[in-house]
Amino acid sequence: MPACDVVLRSQEGVSFTIPAAIAWEQIGLLKALAELDEGGSAEMPPVELDYTERVVKFVVEYLQKPEKRSVEIPKPLTASLGNFVDAWEMTLAREIERHKLLIQVLECSSYLRIGELHNLLAAFVAERIHDISRAAPSIMEGAERLRQYLQLENEWTPEEMVHLEEEMQYAAKANPGAY
Repeated sequence: MPACDVVLRSQEGVSFTIPAAIAWEQIGLLKALAELDEGGSAEMPPVELDYTERVVKFVVEYLQKPEKRSVEIPKPLTASLGNFVDAWEMTLAREIERHKLLIQVLECSSYLRIGELHNLLAAFVAERIHDISRAAPSIMEGAERLRQYLQLENEWTPEEMVHLEEEMQYAAKANPGAY
């Protein structure tokens, strides 16, 4: 395993240097790339990322925290996420959410294979999805709120939405406790 620092570069060209000890321990992608390197080079070229500076900055902020999680987050969650993670992790996840970058930071952590950050954000999003869907007055309203939260376009035509709403009303009558 190379002992060099690693540079993560955002799509705007902003570079962030990660100390070798942290990078090679936390970023799984580096290990995979090192295994492919037949030349055994001592230098690691910058990792070019197709993510904004702010997204990469959040990833770097997580990596540079000296405290690491000692408890595994259960899948599925068996209690509130706050019971399994440190306060700074919840604060970071909320800050990422406030900037509406949860999905992008989650994708970036997945690409870089940063397991702990990925698990944190995946659990955070799962908890939010549960909360949003339970708070909605109907499944259709819940779906719309989730699309907004996850920044997804509604790909259904108006005609399909009418038909879907009818199906959901029928399903709710057939099993009122389902939704």
